[in-house]
Amino acid sequence: MASAPKVYDFGLQEAFATTAPSVRIPSARGPRPANRVRGSVNIGPFTQIPNRLFSSGMASTLKPSATLLYVALCDHANRHGNNTFKASDKALASDTTLSPRTICDARKKLIENELITCTREEGQSYVYTLPVPSLRWVPMAERPRTQLQPRAYYARKTTGQEERQP
Repeated sequence: MASAPKVYDFGLQEAFATTAPSVRIPSARGPRPANRVRGSVNIGPFTQIPNRLFSSGMASTLKPSATLLYVALCDHANRHGNNTFKASDKALASDTTLSPRTICDARKKLIENELITCTREEGQSYVYTLPVPSLRWVPMAERPRTQLQPRAYYARKTTGQEERQP
């Protein structure tokens, strides 16, 4: 007489899990699950920007608002599927939360650094062209850095900077 097959209450992954007794100190995050493989991070659709924007030091020479505008323009170019596209200041302001005056200043800075070219259309829109930038990699020690002023009175006093007298 044949015996009935045994039914187990675990899946295949649990059946073939090879876990050795842990010698490590338990962490505050809890125990580590068996057979947990580090997965890839899925951040969804993404925008392409030139990979040398930061490694060339260009992002540090631009103001943060100009860098943000450039990333928004790269996003528009990716959405339109072309390096030449039309965008209004209102659309860019809603994407970046920058004021129209800040967008104008950032646009001038990007044109000055030859990252974009643009022509004005009727109304508030511009036709932007994103040329392929000729950015070269610069070692970290040679990249331009901005010097920040200490904000506290004590920091100014210890660094040798005197307080301004009105």
